[in-house]
Amino acid sequence: MRRETLLNFFHDFSSSPKPFLVHDDGFRTTTRTYRDTAQASCNLAARFINSGVKPDDKIILWSENRSEWIVAFWASLLAGAVLVPIDFRASIDMLRRVRDKVEARLILTGTEVDYPDTVAGPPVWPLIEVVDWSAPAAMPNTAATRDTLAEIIFTSGATSEPKGVLITHRNILANIVPVEREVLKYRPYGRPFFPLRFLNLLPLSHMFGQAMATFIPPMLHGIVVFMHGFNPAEIVRQIHSRRISVLVSVPKILEILRDHIIRLFPETANAPARMHWLRRWWRYRRVHRLLGWKFWAFVVGAAPLPPDLEEFWSRLGYIVIQGYGLTETAPIVTLNHPFHARKGTVGSPIAGVEVKIANDGEILVRGENVTQGYYGATAEDQAAFDSEGRLHTGDIGAIDSEGRLSIRGRKKEMIVTPEGLNVFPEDVEHVLDRISGVRESAVIGTDRVHAVLVLDQGIDENAVVREANSQLADHQRVRSVTRWPGPELPRTEGTRKLKRNEIARQIASGTTAPAPSSSNALVNALQRYAVGRDITPTTTLEELGLSSLERVELMMELDLSESQLTSAQTVGELMHNAPAPVTRLPEKFPAWNRTRLVSAIRNLSLATWILPIGRIWAWVHAEGLENLEGIEPPVIFAPNHQSHFDVPVIMMALPWKWRSRITPAMSKEFFTAHFHPESYSLTKRFTNSLNYYLSTFFFNAFPIPQRESGALDTLRYAGQLASEGWCILIFPEGKRTEAGEIHPFQPGVGMMASRLNIPVIPVRLLDLEKILHQSWKMAKPGRATVKFGKPLHLQGDDYAALARQVEQAVRDL
Repeated sequence: MRRETLLNFFHDFSSSPKPFLVHDDGFRTTTRTYRDTAQASCNLAARFINSGVKPDDKIILWSENRSEWIVAFWASLLAGAVLVPIDFRASIDMLRRVRDKVEARLILTGTEVDYPDTVAGPPVWPLIEVVDWSAPAAMPNTAATRDTLAEIIFTSGATSEPKGVLITHRNILANIVPVEREVLKYRPYGRPFFPLRFLNLLPLSHMFGQAMATFIPPMLHGIVVFMHGFNPAEIVRQIHSRRISVLVSVPKILEILRDHIIRLFPETANAPARMHWLRRWWRYRRVHRLLGWKFWAFVVGAAPLPPDLEEFWSRLGYIVIQGYGLTETAPIVTLNHPFHARKGTVGSPIAGVEVKIANDGEILVRGENVTQGYYGATAEDQAAFDSEGRLHTGDIGAIDSEGRLSIRGRKKEMIVTPEGLNVFPEDVEHVLDRISGVRESAVIGTDRVHAVLVLDQGIDENAVVREANSQLADHQRVRSVTRWPGPELPRTEGTRKLKRNEIARQIASGTTAPAPSSSNALVNALQRYAVGRDITPTTTLEELGLSSLERVELMMELDLSESQLTSAQTVGELMHNAPAPVTRLPEKFPAWNRTRLVSAIRNLSLATWILPIGRIWAWVHAEGLENLEGIEPPVIFAPNHQSHFDVPVIMMALPWKWRSRITPAMSKEFFTAHFHPESYSLTKRFTNSLNYYLSTFFFNAFPIPQRESGALDTLRYAGQLASEGWCILIFPEGKRTEAGEIHPFQPGVGMMASRLNIPVIPVRLLDLEKILHQSWKMAKPGRATVKFGKPLHLQGDDYAALARQVEQAVRDL
């Protein structure tokens, strides 16, 4: 069908019940269908209109990638407003300049940004508070045309006034309609592999990130996954556990993943270039097993892809799809066909786009995808367009005999030697980056090649230059070098392009970033939490001023146990306590015990024989059940810990609605022989494993480490349980009572409740130590009391204080 406006796409998917958006914030996962997204978009559009938003009013969207971002995009189009997306990592100064320039009517914010101007200026709406996923409002009657302004995309404005690119419905349609036509040819063949799942790591404030989240996946009935952070191990976990088909990212992510894979599987560093694809899959089956057998492709955009990166992943048997475009072209100019890609090129122009190479090698583009100009454009801005309507991209390239485009570099960054020869910085950087000990490089200069290097400790920069020059042509050779003292070179947020102007300015002025005192991974991680501090082994953790949230996140990032972190006073002690860097697979948690069959057997067993037998020993009196009225799962039940009889007694006290949704946390260390069988006898392993499986089967229990590493995996699993509507039963004391006393509650319950954003029900148990004391082998009949308190809604990152709040609520019962 003919696409008159972008809203035609909205109408196409608005009634589909299939899953569309998955957002993993690091702890909990939410899944929204196409229909959910359409309903929420209509709700938000109605809210815009009711609050006075008129056609052509500007709405700023400053948020991380999340499902609500997509809702806000469609809602602004439905309301006839103009969306102004800003990268969530942009500075507040950048946001203010854009806000004032467009005279924003409204600002929408995500959870990972902090907008301080809440008094002056336009209203600020947090996305998670204003996006309503419930009953739909009527779809607004929007009078949009192909030339209606849809978005204004602003440049970073790091060294100059931000420049806003005007994007109309026509511009975006000129990009996505040709792609849709091509996709429809192959969609019938892809049905056995549906649903295709896209892990999108490109910022949605970037046009290519939008296209790969908003328009292309629906053409394939696809699912888009957003995740928190860019840790390579976490990216791998997401790809494997969510059965991702395609990773959408900037080239820097591919580089990080390559280093991660080589560290795991050193044999991949020197993979043979020529090998039949079947032999290649078999040779590198460990890599494919790690990433999952459904994963097959990378889609790369927003920055040039180094040839060696493309070659590495191709040798491992993956397809690397790259294209070329700019914000001014909404954004696609050329695209490699997934099944006819040519390495080293960025593909052929999409239908309706004309590409021409100027006499000086500059790429010129003309087509309906090219913007009509800039917001509040100056004469200098409009000079980017010639009299024939061609956009001067500022990139240097070439077109081969088959019409495929290759990119050489930026025209402004090209170095012209005194002999009149051209040097493209990327060509020299590719050589430098392959040298052992070079983390990254930047080449700058006007007539001489100057290299700026980030090196591992102990690497001589002059030796690096000598090795590089032996591989470079004479006019490309490095004439001077600077060792960059910071952990990484300045790059743009989101697209991760080198900020060459800033690098050159800092080199010239001598104001480069402070050097880290060590290349140790721990110190590098600490540097991110204590920017600008000189960290040495004698630096105390108190001196770093880490918040409790930062301490927990550091513990999770480095896979430290709580005792390893809290027992260290200095960075040196923490380095000594920390385990040697190892790469491990995520913890395995039970999922089989939540299947329909097992759940049915468990509920039947609890009702017919397990709890009835328990009632012979424990004569349970329940109080406070009225505090559960009006509350829906999930919640966290947080009782004091008296006996191994605690879990069945709490189940006896709860109505069936709650009892059938309980999942108790049990100490992983209690099942050491099951998880670490190598040190135990066959008899011990058998009995311990039997106890583990009986607990998980009949009580839906899951293991939680108290001394071992794996806190992050446990918290994620708890988030998964909560997302599925299960109620977590956790004993915050971590040990049982001797004589009825209550021990201090550990911070874990505060962290879990705050990060998962679910209520905590305090529970007071009385007299169970008199029924089954921890020192007894057999129970004695007796009375037990279970008191349920009012729900607590915990917020903040002082987890110890939150735990004390729960403890006090239990004591007060």
